[in-house]
Amino acid sequence: MGSEEIRARFLANADPAYREFSRRTVVPSAEHEVIGIRMPVIREFAKEIAEGDWRHYLNETKDEYSEDLLLRGIIITHTGMDLSEKLRMMYEFIPLIDNWAVCDSFCLSLKVAKKDKGAVWNMMLPLLDSEHEFRVRSAVVVMLGHFIDETHIDDVISYMDRIKHTGYYVRMAVAWCLSVCFIKFPERTMRYLENNSLDDRTFNKTVSKITDSFRVDEALKEKVRGMRRRKAA
Repeated sequence: MGSEEIRARFLANADPAYREFSRRTVVPSAEHEVIGIRMPVIREFAKEIAEGDWRHYLNETKDEYSEDLLLRGIIITHTGMDLSEKLRMMYEFIPLIDNWAVCDSFCLSLKVAKKDKGAVWNMMLPLLDSEHEFRVRSAVVVMLGHFIDETHIDDVISYMDRIKHTGYYVRMAVAWCLSVCFIKFPERTMRYLENNSLDDRTFNKTVSKITDSFRVDEALKEKVRGMRRRKAA
């Protein structure tokens, strides 16, 4: 089956009602409009393409819609290739990301981050200093999804504190990351929350995400809740 036929089948799964929901939550970019294809469908097609001539599909298919871009990203995470090719494809894909849905789905699906942590970690670090919002968010989401462990926890927290990008989607990702740090390593993260360089909005969003979690006990929630910065805008 050719790439054009596969893409036609893929686009035929567009759901108008889901499109309206996605447009409200994803915030389409000028480059890629959403058409409303649900994630299970995208993953199903990605798996099918990854088992066939995926290189031909990726080379021949243009990313006209946000779902095309998301499908491309999930295909990259699914395909079998050596580490150097995988890293190259990741490096080329991340600058294409222009919304949080593509960012988070791609970054959290990166199995290579579990197998070759050192290479992926080193690739993410320069992105934290990028001027591009979704490149920074990509690095943060990769870290929160794959690197909050005994080896990396202190470095993750340190890097979150150093991020200077003020974009909304970066701030939200930093807060999300720190909330996961707190869930997994509450004592270390609490020490950080007591002495940090976060702006007020990011700090308060971190507090909200921690206190909203079902994985944090009530006593800790109360302590964290009391740390909220009252003068934040």
